[in-house]
Amino acid sequence: MSGGAMVSWAIAVVSEFDSAGRRIPESVVPLLPMVDVVLWAKEQPQPVRVDALQKRFGLSRATAYRWQLALQDLNDPAAARRRLPGLRQLSTAMGREVPVSGHAGATR
Repeated sequence: MSGGAMVSWAIAVVSEFDSAGRRIPESVVPLLPMVDVVLWAKEQPQPVRVDALQKRFGLSRATAYRWQLALQDLNDPAAARRRLPGLRQLSTAMGREVPVSGHAGATR
């Protein structure tokens, strides 16, 4: 999975927790790829700049530009989900069962 796809995945995970009114436990953040980057970016008072990404995460300029582009979806989590066509709903991570596609009443 590319770095941009990982950022999109992390945005989708964070937005799922946000929509459920829950915070990702601090002890879990290091286990979830790129979630620390997304949480940091959300705390910034303005859109994330390339130089800020480079300084905070020790990135090359090219990688910082790729991450910045992916982080533009931070304010539109649905766009982040669209970038990952194979992504199922993340509701199971929140302790809810997701219906199996094609069977409205059935769950996995």
